[in-house]
Amino acid sequence: MKVVFLQKTTDAQGGSKASLRNTLRVLSEQPDMEVELLAAAPGPLTAFAESLSIPVLIAPFPRWRNAVDRLFFNRTMRKFAKSIVGADWIVSNEMWWAPHAAALAKYCGARSAAIIRDEIADLEKSYQYNFQELDQIIAVSGDLKAQLQGDAKLFDRTRTIYNIVGRPESDAAVTAQLDVLCGGYPKVKRWILSAGTICPRKDPILAVQGLAELARRSDEDTGLLFVGGSDGSGYEEQLRREVQAHGLEDRVAFAGQVSGIGSALDRAAAFLLTSHSEGLPRVLIEAGLAQVPSLSTKVSGVDEVYGSNSSDHVLSARDPIELADKLGLILNKLDDGELQSKASEMEERYSESSHVNSWRSFLPCAFVSD
Repeated sequence: MKVVFLQKTTDAQGGSKASLRNTLRVLSEQPDMEVELLAAAPGPLTAFAESLSIPVLIAPFPRWRNAVDRLFFNRTMRKFAKSIVGADWIVSNEMWWAPHAAALAKYCGARSAAIIRDEIADLEKSYQYNFQELDQIIAVSGDLKAQLQGDAKLFDRTRTIYNIVGRPESDAAVTAQLDVLCGGYPKVKRWILSAGTICPRKDPILAVQGLAELARRSDEDTGLLFVGGSDGSGYEEQLRREVQAHGLEDRVAFAGQVSGIGSALDRAAAFLLTSHSEGLPRVLIEAGLAQVPSLSTKVSGVDEVYGSNSSDHVLSARDPIELADKLGLILNKLDDGELQSKASEMEERYSESSHVNSWRSFLPCAFVSD
């Protein structure tokens, strides 16, 4: 069984590319599986694939939503198809290249699929990106699959394959960096961690407003640690002004971009996700695997992450008062046994073996069992 994955951009950043790396690695290890990568240009992702001896094809992707490129789209994809030999499946790693996967599969006699990884991949977008031409659709969470319920044919062709997520490892250099940073905030005895790019979609201002509400309740030793770089839009300056407006400069620390969040989770009393949208919130899973209690806004995938306890860990509204209420409960009432049990459950669901077994079920392929 030969699967060709499409990923136009190949830079180092992005959760979709990180997830694809894991899939490429574990599927390439299967004795009955051949994997190839088709990309628009060389980059860290193609270098990673080549380090695993995965064949890489480089070809410029025509833009599906561009009127000029669309005129020559089929001709270009027919030409690309000549370089793909013996493929059984063409799989787009994100919805943006679903039309490319469908066209390539048509011209080289393969089957096609696309992976939906974000809430933006709703029913309207699925029509815009030609999902109706795909043989199958892969969603990384049940919530993302549910977005296609309005079209019975698309929904029936959609399967859920969870990403591989492991407990993030600590980094000695990052730990030392955080020791110095957090040591400059002697008032803080417990840190709430917020990780991710500082941008409007992540809405870290809500986290600051929640901390301000805790401070109004005479909580004097809780601080907020932001880990992640700025999006360059000026939003970080707006966030810092919010911190100053609430007089929280001595309780909010900015670590910037660091290598992984393992070291930050090591010192976190709780993890907080305030995003407006996510696909499958990987950071919540990483927090759970590290046995760090967490709280999240209502984004795609959280019900699957928290299960029957979602009401205790998910905000019903973007409300600083509710955030402070639930954060206080999480900080003071969760026991180690509950955290250990949840971590074990997550280890199984998001493990490499579960991921491979899901692909085994998805692809008509006789894998060799271990």
